[in-house]
Amino acid sequence: MGGKNKLLAGIFIIGCIVIIGVAATINILSKASTADDNVMYQGVQIGGVDVGGMTKEEAAETINKHIEDMVNRPVKIVINDNTVETTFAELGFANDGNTHIDEAFKAGKSDSFMERIFAPVSKKDKEYNLSFTLDKDAVQKFVEEKCTVFNVSAKNSRLKYRKNGKFKATKDRTGLKLQVSETTGRIIEAIEGNLTDESVEVEAVVQTTEPKYTREVISRCKDMIGSYSTTFSTSTAARANNVQIAAKYINGTILYPGKVFSTIKVIKDRTEENGYQSAPEYSSGKVVDGIGGGVCQVSTTLYNAVLNAELEVVERSPHSMVVGYVAVSRDAAISGTYKDFKFKNNTDVPIYIWADASGGTLTFRIYGEETRPKNRKIEFEPEILETIQPGADIITEDKSLPSSYRSVTQSAHVGYRAKLWKVIYIDGKEKERKELNTSTYNAEPQYVTVGNQGGSQTAEPSGKPGASKETDNPEATKKPQATKKPEATKKPEVTKKPVATKKPEVTKKPEATKKPEATRKPEVTEKPEVTETPEDTGLSEETDNLEE
Repeated sequence: MGGKNKLLAGIFIIGCIVIIGVAATINILSKASTADDNVMYQGVQIGGVDVGGMTKEEAAETINKHIEDMVNRPVKIVINDNTVETTFAELGFANDGNTHIDEAFKAGKSDSFMERIFAPVSKKDKEYNLSFTLDKDAVQKFVEEKCTVFNVSAKNSRLKYRKNGKFKATKDRTGLKLQVSETTGRIIEAIEGNLTDESVEVEAVVQTTEPKYTREVISRCKDMIGSYSTTFSTSTAARANNVQIAAKYINGTILYPGKVFSTIKVIKDRTEENGYQSAPEYSSGKVVDGIGGGVCQVSTTLYNAVLNAELEVVERSPHSMVVGYVAVSRDAAISGTYKDFKFKNNTDVPIYIWADASGGTLTFRIYGEETRPKNRKIEFEPEILETIQPGADIITEDKSLPSSYRSVTQSAHVGYRAKLWKVIYIDGKEKERKELNTSTYNAEPQYVTVGNQGGSQTAEPSGKPGASKETDNPEATKKPQATKKPEATKKPEVTKKPVATKKPEVTKKPEATKKPEATRKPEVTEKPEVTETPEDTGLSEETDNLEE
C-alpha cells in the first residue's frame, strides 16, 4: 500500500508541475503576443530595408530617410571630356507617396493566437517594394539646357593673305553636337534600371561633324593661276575713283568650290554712299555722266584674269560700243541689275582674288591650286567678223550760237561683230581651238553742234531713246573724232603692267588691227567650257570678303 501511495503522489506532483509550466508558458506567450501588436513583425522589409521590431514611427522615419537617400543619389553625364553632375531628384525621380508603413505594420496581426505561436517563421516574412516615378520631360529639359552647352560648331579653316602672294590657313575645328533624344533615353534607362547603386554614370550620345574646309584643303590655295592688267591712267579723277572703289570691294574675296561670283553684288550698289562718283558712261549710244561710270573696266579686267585662270564663266555681256582698254570680245560690261559678270569656282579648292588699282594700272590676280601641266599653254585670239561704219554725222543746230560755231560733242564709233577664240597648245603645237564668245558692238555716228543764230532750220534730232546705261566708256574727249577700230593689245604677263592702249587718232579713219597675241600662261590644264548657267547664289555664306 505504501508503494502505491508513493506512486500516486509522484504522479500528482508531476502533473502539478506540468500544469504550472503550461500556464507559465501560456502567460509568457500571451505577453509576447501583446508586445508584437505594437511593433513590426520580425522579417518585414520595405524597399529592401528591414523594419522588423520597429514601431510605426520608427519604421516611417527609417523608410523616409531611405527614400531621401535614393532620390538624392548623384548622376554623372559624361560628354566627351566634360562631365555634368545632377541628382535623381533634379531629373524628376520621386517616391509615388506610398511608403507601405501601414500595410507592413498590419502584417501578421490578423493571425489567430495559435497561428502566431505555432506558424513557421517563413510565413511571417513580408516584403514591400517602394514605387517611384520619373518625369521624362524633366530629364529631356535638363539635357537640353545643361548638356548641350558643350556643343561645338564645326569651324572651317580660313585663308588669310599675308603678302607677296603668300597665304596662311587658319586651324579648322571638328564639330560636336549632343544628341538630345538618344542621351535622354540613356539616362531614363539607367535610372529606372538601377535602384540600388549609390550613383549612376551615363555616357552622352555625341555626334561629330567634320569641317567642310580643313586646313589641309585651304592650304592648297597657294599658286597664282591667272592675272590681267589694264590702264586707267588717262581717266578723269572721278572715273579713277570708281575703278579704285570697285577694285577695293573685290580685293580679298574668297570663292569656295562650286560657288558663283557676282560682280554686281560684290562691288555693291553704285551710289555716292558707297563711295562712287559721277563719271562718263554709255547710255543710248551716247557718252553721258552717271554715278559709277568706269566700273566696267573692273569687270572687264577681272574677266580676262578669269579666262587666264580657266575658271567657268557663267555670265558675260559685251558693251554696246567698243572700249579702248581691251580688244573686241575681251570686255565684260555690267549695267543696272540685269547685266552682270559672273563666274564659278570650278576647282576643288578655294580661290582668292587679289586686286590693286594704283598708279593708273588696274590688276587682278587669282590664286588657287595649279594643276595644269607645264607643257600646256593657252592664248586668246579675237576675230573680227564684220566692220560697221558709223554713218553720217548727227548735227544739232543751236540758234543761240553764231553760224561759225561748230563743236563735235561725241566722236563716232565704228561697230563690229567679233568672236573670241581660246587656243590650246601642247608642247608648242596647236591642239584645240574653242569659241568663247560672239560679241556685237553698235556703230554710232559723230554728234556735232553747229551755230545758227538768226536761222530758221530745224536741228536734226540727236540721241537714241530707250537704251540703258552701261557704266563704262572709252575716255570721252572734249572734241572726239571717229573712233579707230580697237587695237587688240598684247595680253600682259602676270607680273608686268600692260602698256596703255593709245587713244583714237583725231583725223584718221578706222583701221583694222591685228589679232592680239595672248601671253601664254604657265601650268595650265584643259577644263571644258561650260555652256549651262548654274544656279547663281552670288556671294553665298561660303564666300568671304577679307580686307588686309
